[in-house]
Amino acid sequence: MCHPWLAAGVTTFVAVVLAHEIGPIVRERDRSDVRLESGLLGHRLREWFRGRIRPVAVAAIGLGISANVITLSQLATSVICGLAYAHGWMFTAGWILIACGTLDVLDGEVARGRHIDGPRGAFTDSVIDRYSESAVYAGLVAFYRDTWIVWGVLAAWAGSFLVSYARARAEGLGVECREGLAQRPERYVILGATSLMSSVAGHVACHHGRHGLVAAGICVLAVLSNITAVQRTRATLRKLG
Repeated sequence: MCHPWLAAGVTTFVAVVLAHEIGPIVRERDRSDVRLESGLLGHRLREWFRGRIRPVAVAAIGLGISANVITLSQLATSVICGLAYAHGWMFTAGWILIACGTLDVLDGEVARGRHIDGPRGAFTDSVIDRYSESAVYAGLVAFYRDTWIVWGVLAAWAGSFLVSYARARAEGLGVECREGLAQRPERYVILGATSLMSSVAGHVACHHGRHGLVAAGICVLAVLSNITAVQRTRATLRKLG
């Protein structure tokens, strides 16, 4: 069953809200804002999002919710997201994925607010992030297992891991490594946005199929994540001399 008018209405509402919230930020951005260190989203958009999250972090601290609880909630939410992708529930999975990204930012804000953002928490968060990404990609592999798109999912999965590994290995050698166009926030936005748009487009056209927009987003991730891994590798080698 498709609901084209409902899909069009939801799309218009979301578009108006986004235009109101981030339109001024996008218009004020210049080329210097999009640097390798800040990714495709840029520094201003990241700070805007953190500004929206900080009141939630303050409330969480007031309620006694720890950063570890939020991190584990992110893992559980990612597993649910993977299951939604595996069943082809793209609209649901898209929103859940955005929730995962929000929790990923929130646990860092809570840790900093409690002044416990040390090496132990950073290590735990990094490990949980890898498991969380794996759960999402595993769901996509299950959905696209009978199509060529599964190779795009595997390439995006490998690229995402290499992006994180390059930074971890570089920092283990004493070199800061934050370069790259498609960092974790960009990956959340690309996959989450295409999941939502694919579902809306399916309702408007009354044809869902294999969700071509999601497949396109996966292919974009496969390319950009591996480019980012190469960028970090080159930057690290340059710093190591």
